[in-house]
Amino acid sequence: MNFIISIFLGIGSFPFFAIMCTLPIFLLTILKYRAINFVRIGLNYTMLLYLLCVAALVLFPLPTAEEAANLHTHTIQLIPFHFIADIIKESPFVLNNPVTYLKAAFDHTVLQVVFNVIMTIPFGMFLRYYCGCRGRKVVLFTFLLSLLIEVTQLTGIYGIYHGSYRFCDVDDLMTNTLGGYLGYNLIYHIESRIPSIHTFDIKITKERNDRKVLKTPATR
Repeated sequence: MNFIISIFLGIGSFPFFAIMCTLPIFLLTILKYRAINFVRIGLNYTMLLYLLCVAALVLFPLPTAEEAANLHTHTIQLIPFHFIADIIKESPFVLNNPVTYLKAAFDHTVLQVVFNVIMTIPFGMFLRYYCGCRGRKVVLFTFLLSLLIEVTQLTGIYGIYHGSYRFCDVDDLMTNTLGGYLGYNLIYHIESRIPSIHTFDIKITKERNDRKVLKTPATR
């Protein structure tokens, strides 16, 4: 339930940040690509909304004053694939009992891993479709985004709190990075069936040039 509230906080803050970023988004898009591309601009706003929701999921809910007073340690989990042990230990999963599989699939230990993968799929899609990044760059940038999230959690928002109020986990780095790579692959395998974002630049530029030709007096 907390993650739903966090997402709504991200959505609620979007209009303010959208207004703040309107001029930079339009100027950067027009100056860089020499055309007004509303698809590109729309994707910029979509990515802004996405990043706000991610930030809200990472930061909120904040600890209460009483909880913050008891924060004195910085907790980190450094064992790769530790989530497998958590699933075996805490979920109803029993290998030789297929009846437990469905229940285990909806256990919080499994859902946490699934959500960590899903969270960065849009980021990988954006990097491939909008930026044209190759697989290695998508993996690198997604890893850096995840690392930023984990460091924020580990440091208690960079020292605002005296300890970690969210758990920093190396498995999150792995699952987040996997999500970005899946997003990249999704776009990579369907991009031949969808219009390239540069196609919209060409169309708008062509329409602008056509208007100039129509306004130019015919040569006698």
